Order: sequence, then structure tokens, then C-alpha cells
Amino acid sequence: MKRFTLLTLLLALLCQQGQAENWQYRLPDKTFLSVVSIPGSHDSATGSGWASLEAFGDLFARTQDLTIAEQWSLGVRAFDLRPCVYEDYLNINHGIMPTTLHFEDVMAQLRDSLIANPTEFVVIHMLHETDGDQVENAYNTRIQQVLQSDELKDYLVGFRRNLTVGDMRGKILILSRDKYASKPIGGFFQNWTGEANWAKQTQGKITGASTSSTYTANCYMQDYSDTHNAGGVDTKIEALTRLLDYSTTHKTSSVLSIVWVLNFMSAYSKVQSLFGTDVSTSEGYRDNASHTHAAMLDYLKTHTPGPTGIVLMDYAGVDESDGYATRGKELVRAIIENNFGYLDDVPVGIQDVNATATHATYDLSGRPVSPSSAPKSLYIRNGRKVIK
Repeated sequence: MKRFTLLTLLLALLCQQGQAENWQYRLPDKTFLSVVSIPGSHDSATGSGWASLEAFGDLFARTQDLTIAEQWSLGVRAFDLRPCVYEDYLNINHGIMPTTLHFEDVMAQLRDSLIANPTEFVVIHMLHETDGDQVENAYNTRIQQVLQSDELKDYLVGFRRNLTVGDMRGKILILSRDKYASKPIGGFFQNWTGEANWAKQTQGKITGASTSSTYTANCYMQDYSDTHNAGGVDTKIEALTRLLDYSTTHKTSSVLSIVWVLNFMSAYSKVQSLFGTDVSTSEGYRDNASHTHAAMLDYLKTHTPGPTGIVLMDYAGVDESDGYATRGKELVRAIIENNFGYLDDVPVGIQDVNATATHATYDLSGRPVSPSSAPKSLYIRNGRKVIK
């Protein structure tokens, strides 16, 4: 009896570790990507520090405490990257503030993470940070050079509305708010809005490289980012809740009814005057996170599980930052586990019935193994099913 109890405990610990570091192996391959709940970070690179003016960056521009590698290890799978042109490379900035990270290096880091963990996948929200450009009219060329490089091109996925988890394993989907070429390497957003107006939030689209309707999808987004005025935080919470009300109950009855969703928890609720202008502060991002993260956690606890879409947050992976209860680790975990409240049985309407399952067998860290040599009670197949 004691031996059985010890084995059970070991299995539980292994499962918990696997779910934290490589949770996407549990997703059924046929699931539409649009209905997966994905935790992400806003201005993801700011947790790596600043290439210059460190004190200024920490005061005004920090939105993360963890590095991208640390965010990955806790389950973050969507990243907000904002490149700009520095001399002969692309730097990642937050506004005018340069982080220590080059765009090419972050892409290589994410590629290597996927090589080591092939059940996982990444979605990138990309925005040209024009305030940081040091070289004019070079962004489009530089971005294409990086994304079309031999080192990356085989790891990037072209957008289409009915992408599945199986299509995405080991891959990166880049969705850009800037049109850097006539055709995207991933996808292009259209009609992006930062307003809290529902009518405008529901007019977005994502387009792929083809003119076929299969390569275009409706996209609903909530990116209301300035909450420092009276009632601003309440407006933000109302907006994010309204989008959750939609996304968690929307019925994807066919490919034509697919809607992609991005719900930003991020915003700044405090500003500081600088040269006569109100400027967002890192404290403001922390304070806002303490409210929006609590609101979403309460929502997930009190509502029937359903898709949240891609959720980008400040202070992802940390529950406390400089005295603020950001609850970012708790929220990442809640979004991950939310998936398995509605995906376990792969309900009709959120799967592609024509998709071909990969039938791969993985260990609990998400690495492929030979089925014939695997201790069956310790392995997962088809993304979710325990082999008895």
C-alpha cells in the first residue's frame, strides 16, 4: 500500500511539473487554435532590463519582472514584441526605452524552446515601436530579412482562420499590427482599436497571405490602455468582462463562425508629469494589474469554463511586484487550467473534423518518445489521453 501511495504521489508531481512547463501537450490536436485559452505577456521584453537609462526605464516603462525564458517556464505562450530599428539590428523597445533584447535573439530563443519542447507553440503580437527608431524607412526590410532567414523560416506558420493545435505544434504564429510587406509571413491585424467601444472592438480582422476567405478571420480585441482618469479602471474591467462574456459563450458551429480574440489585461492607472506631459508609470501598470487580474480570476472562478482567447497581461508569472498584489502567476495558471474545463472531450464545434491527428507519444515534459519503450502509465498520446 505504501508503495502504491508513493508512486501515485510521484505521478502527481510529474504531472504538475509537466503541466506547468509544457501544458500544451494536453490539448487535443484537432482543436481550433482560436478556441484555446492562451496566457501571454504585454511588452514581454521589459523584464530583461534596459540597454540605457535603467532608472528611467524602471520608473516609467517596466511591465514585467520576469525574463522571457522565465515567463516560458511558467506557461506563458503569447508574447508582445515591439521591434524598432537600431543601426544594423532590430531592438525591442517599450516606447523610447530600449530593452536589452534584440528581436532576432528573442526569435531564436523561442525557436530553441520549441525545438526542445515540440508539443508547444507560440503566438506573437507584433507592433513596430516607431518611437524607438534610429534609422528611418528600414523596418519593413529588416523584419522580412529576419523572418525569412534560414534559421527561422521553417518554424513560422502562415495564418488561416482554421489553424489547429496540431498545425501549430513546434511553430510560431506572428500576428502584426503593421503591414511590413504585401503579404504577411504570419498574419496582419486590421481595424485595431484601443477604445472601450464594443462596436469598434468587434470590427477587427486577421488576414493571411492568400485572398481566399479561409485566410481571413474576424478578430475581437480589447486593448483599452489608459485607466488613470476617474472611472478608468472600472471602464477597463467592464470592457474585458464584456469580451469574456462573448468569448466564453460563443458557439463555433462551423469554420465560418470562427472568431479570434485578444483580451489585454494591461493598462496604466497612474501617470507622472514629465516635461508637461502625463507619462505612464511602472507603478501604474502594477496598480492596474492588481485590479484587472483580480477581476479575471474572479470571472474564471464564477463562470462556466470557455475560451478566453489570447490574454496579454502585465507582470505575468509574479503574484507580487513592488508591494502590489499582481497575481500574475495565479492568472497564468488559471488561464491554462481553464482550457481543460471545456476541451477535455473535444466538443463538436471547436474541432476540425477533417484535421489529421499527429498520434505522437510524449513524456510528461512534452518531449516525443518511442511508444514501444515508454512506461505506459507515465505517457500521454494525442495531446491529452493517458495511455493505460
